[in-house]
Amino acid sequence: MNLHRLLLGILGCLVIAGCGGSGSAAAPAFRHIVIADGSNNRIVSVDNILGTNWIPFGSLGAGNNQFHNPTGLAFDSAGRIYICDFFNDRIVRIDDINGTNWTPFGTTGSGNNQFSQPYKIAIDGSDRIYVTDSGNNRVVRFDDMNGTNWVPLGTTGSGTNQFSTPIGIAVSGTGQIYVTDFGNHRVVRFDNMVGLNWTPFGTTGTGTGQFSAAVDISLDLLGHMLVTDRNGRLIQTDQMSIAGWTEFATSTPQSADYGAGKIYFIDQSVSKLTRINSILGAGLLTFGSAGAGMNQFSSPVAVRVQP
Repeated sequence: MNLHRLLLGILGCLVIAGCGGSGSAAAPAFRHIVIADGSNNRIVSVDNILGTNWIPFGSLGAGNNQFHNPTGLAFDSAGRIYICDFFNDRIVRIDDINGTNWTPFGTTGSGNNQFSQPYKIAIDGSDRIYVTDSGNNRVVRFDDMNGTNWVPLGTTGSGTNQFSTPIGIAVSGTGQIYVTDFGNHRVVRFDNMVGLNWTPFGTTGTGTGQFSAAVDISLDLLGHMLVTDRNGRLIQTDQMSIAGWTEFATSTPQSADYGAGKIYFIDQSVSKLTRINSILGAGLLTFGSAGAGMNQFSSPVAVRVQP
């Protein structure tokens, strides 16, 4: 299948954490759940799986307070929200869900400070910013919203330091970078932005140790990685290993994150947020329905739990 067409299908409309995921043995409380509501061109904040304190932000466009299919979310140490604005080829930072201090960064292209369909975003312990620049088949890192110390990694391919449509990204507490390499049906891990200790994991398929459209990744502090596979599976496994490989079946999972000892995920085709107590699926609760109003989503693309 043509990867670009499949990518468009994943986005649904036309088409980690702070470090790409949160969670710990102590199961700390969190502040908010934020969802990138793709086809509604907005992000939404709720306090819990009941939808308490529903706050939407954004509309269609390329100006201030506007998005054209937001696809990625992350938080820095100050609690500011970072969004990948996919079709506007930029990222945006806001201080809160009301859009305070709206700050965009990036233009269209393949050079420094440029993106082609930025998909997911993660923030490390030093508040450096990592973006999967999916159309350019690379990952980029920079220090701030001015693009300071811009560092790209990756070319097109399936070998070392190569990607085929990188999508999900998370950064561990020790600074290792994890990427879902969508077109190569694998997860890759590397130590830094020169690709030191490049380690691929996974092959094409639907069995143990295999992926068939890995689109998102989150990490917890217990050594697990949570991979969202569009082929109907949430997968939790020990990092870069089949040890502990456990699947939870759902229809079209698009994004997942850990929060206060539970798992939250977006099921895109039914436009719902779901919470389960663990990857075994106990305690399943859902929230939302299809639409553009309150408590509704249209092809949601990302969920992150704000620590």
